[in-house]
Amino acid sequence: MKLNKNDIIKTVLLTTVFVLATPQWVMAEGILTTKSAGRKPTSDVKYRQSGVPVFDLVQKKGSEVIKIKNIPKLDIGEEKEIEAADSDLNLPASREFKAMTAQPRVSPPLLKIPQTALLPVQQTRKLASEFNIEKIPTVKQLDIVPEPLVVTSEVALQNLVEIKPDEYKMLQALIFLEYQKKYDLAMSLFVELMDTKEFRSQALYHYALTAYGLGLYSEFRHKMIQVSQETKDLHLKKMAVEQLAKNVGTLENSDIALIDPLVESFDIDITSNEKYLLRRAKYFSEKGDLGQLENSLIFISEKSPLYPEASLLKAIFNYRQGKVDMAIADLENSWPIIEDKKRDQVRNLTALTLARLYFQKGDYKSSYKTYLKIDKSSPSWLQAMVEQAWTQILAGDNEGAAGNMFSMHTDFFRKAYAPDTYIVRTVGYLNLCQFGDGVNVLNDLKKRYSSIQERLEAYQKTSKEPVRYYELVKTWLRNTNVDEVDGLPRAFIVELARHPHFTSVQKQINNYEDENLKFNKIAIDLIRKEREARLKMLQAKNEFLALKRKGVTDSSLQKKEKEFLAVGVEHMIISRAREGIKKMRLSAIARLDKEKDSLRLKAAKNLQGRFDTFVASLGNLVDQNEVLSYEIYSGAGEHIRFQMAGGEINKRESASLAPDEKESYKWKFKGEVWEDELGHYRSSLKNVCPADDIAQVQGSN
Repeated sequence: MKLNKNDIIKTVLLTTVFVLATPQWVMAEGILTTKSAGRKPTSDVKYRQSGVPVFDLVQKKGSEVIKIKNIPKLDIGEEKEIEAADSDLNLPASREFKAMTAQPRVSPPLLKIPQTALLPVQQTRKLASEFNIEKIPTVKQLDIVPEPLVVTSEVALQNLVEIKPDEYKMLQALIFLEYQKKYDLAMSLFVELMDTKEFRSQALYHYALTAYGLGLYSEFRHKMIQVSQETKDLHLKKMAVEQLAKNVGTLENSDIALIDPLVESFDIDITSNEKYLLRRAKYFSEKGDLGQLENSLIFISEKSPLYPEASLLKAIFNYRQGKVDMAIADLENSWPIIEDKKRDQVRNLTALTLARLYFQKGDYKSSYKTYLKIDKSSPSWLQAMVEQAWTQILAGDNEGAAGNMFSMHTDFFRKAYAPDTYIVRTVGYLNLCQFGDGVNVLNDLKKRYSSIQERLEAYQKTSKEPVRYYELVKTWLRNTNVDEVDGLPRAFIVELARHPHFTSVQKQINNYEDENLKFNKIAIDLIRKEREARLKMLQAKNEFLALKRKGVTDSSLQKKEKEFLAVGVEHMIISRAREGIKKMRLSAIARLDKEKDSLRLKAAKNLQGRFDTFVASLGNLVDQNEVLSYEIYSGAGEHIRFQMAGGEINKRESASLAPDEKESYKWKFKGEVWEDELGHYRSSLKNVCPADDIAQVQGSN
């Protein structure tokens, strides 16, 4: 049968109406009937929020939770069933559709395409010779890939995580270290793990942390440096370097040579670690690497408590480059921060360095005032007094120089070794033309130090080994009240031992001695803890057995049993810790003794070098004694001839460097000197030199 266009449209519309209207007339006419009403689920079924039924797999009986062994069958009920009834379909009457006539469409107007001018075809260029097809490289044929071998997988049950005994031990040690802070118990476990190849590096790293927690800083430094140099684990190596940079106070300056390259290689940010920067600057200052020294100091801000010490190093850096004015400015900027800290070592070193820089610039007045700021507790104070007197002489204040040096020759300083003061005082008298007093001072110098010079030279000839000089100081330190040791005066030994080259090394030796005592204390504390744990264990055991004999079966018996077991475990751990630390203590003490021997040798060589310097210096002073004697007698003769020729001596004003009357003290010595007046004394002797001589002296200054 052929259908025209109108029949097709009617058929489509009729089908659509039939489909959309089907639910209404089917239900209305009763075509679908209920076959079974269904059944609801049992009442004890629980549902989640999503509608999924669930069962309880455990149930409580009193305070205990019991797992259900027989799980009931899930009953969710039955759904409602519907079936179709046997009846004829009552279709709705068909609708009338109006015939649709097609309207003709008008075609759009034709567009006229403009003609384009065609260009003549030109001759094609020839390819360059290098692009000839003969020169194209051949591609090697790919190898044949074999077919993959497929193996049937075998499924077997395995433990996802299997913890080994050493891993349990590491976990226990980390709990002691990081959570309970029981460093002694953690240390022994790490000592055991260091013998295991798999955990050696990790155990060594954490052992170093426990040593730091116990105050064993040398042990921390030694083990952590060992980790940074030995381990192949880059992450662990970086952690070790970070710990060393963080606790840089435990390091020596020489350790920077090992640590700094690793800090750079791991790109560790140290710009905010001012202690590391300062230690780094000290190391490169000793090495003479001024570029690295400057790079280290640039990140230390003025608000930092380390700024004064950094400024002192920066001033030394600028001075080595010939920038004296910049060095002075660095120290002047930091001075207000530390001025009130009288006994601070950095403060007194800053004042001494600043005074010397003023002296080099020729600013004698500022240099003189800065020398006075050095506290008398500083080891450099006596040397500063001598330098201050030279400053006064160069400024023309000979009365002040002679007066201050005279105060050094009183009983107040009878135990001081200061031969330079006699030379300075003699020069002051010579410039005042007080030749008789100058001769007396030289005689005092010869009387006091000629015998000392002989003893020093004799000791130097018989003491070729550096250890003799260390034993010399050590013997005196055992009894500081003695006047002599091995024929050498106490004053000389004090001056020999007060230099930082010896005191800094000896301080490190003392730190090693303290660490040795700390190791002993840790061992003793563990013995005490072991005894206490054993007593607790016995007490808990007796209480447990007493309850058991009484027939107690409730929770109190179980609680006492758990207490007994816990105390027993604690006793076992402490016993193991004592044995482990005993082993490491022997190794650490052997290392400390070896390092102390090395430091003693270093200190002994420093003492020997300083001893040789003193002997040579004292010899030069004796030679100057002869020269000054000649100058005094020559000047005295000229002075007598001047007076014999009728020359007159008039009173003259003191040099401008002299302090105010309130700050100066003219002495007519009767046997008493006050400590707070030192540095302000002035001689009451007058300048009796001819005017021409004074002008000549001042011109030479």
